[in-house]
Amino acid sequence: MEKIKKQFTLANLIQFIKLQLAGNILFWGTYVGFFLLHEVADWSELAALATASVIAHALFFIADSEWVFDGKGKRRKTSGELTRFVVFMGINYFINLGIIYGLSHYFGITPYIGQFIAGLFFTFWTFIGLKYWVFAEAHRHASLVHKKGKSRAKRTQTK
Repeated sequence: MEKIKKQFTLANLIQFIKLQLAGNILFWGTYVGFFLLHEVADWSELAALATASVIAHALFFIADSEWVFDGKGKRRKTSGELTRFVVFMGINYFINLGIIYGLSHYFGITPYIGQFIAGLFFTFWTFIGLKYWVFAEAHRHASLVHKKGKSRAKRTQTK
């Protein structure tokens, strides 16, 4: 229970709010992109949704890595973050397409409304996945740090 209490900090709340703001890039980028590609360019519903979503995801990654989970430039960026982001958001991408297309195809709910319904699901799901997996800070085990310190001390003594 103590660990859960530690998770509810002001810093986490600020990160959550920043992610919701950055999420507008993903949401509105897909929304407006879908409109332009489907209504203006006359693309199929699925192709317009998929293309708009890919572009919005790329912009969302930049906002997340540079602003939401950056920690004022103190955190070192890794290629693993990009890999985890692609995997996590790739899964989300297909879940999002499934929700929106499923609502449209099976329930007659327009993708414009389906986007809002899917957005409700992703509000908390995305925060948890991005914070605790994609952009999680690497924690070194205390025993490894202790051993590393001992080996340095031995090397210094032998010189």
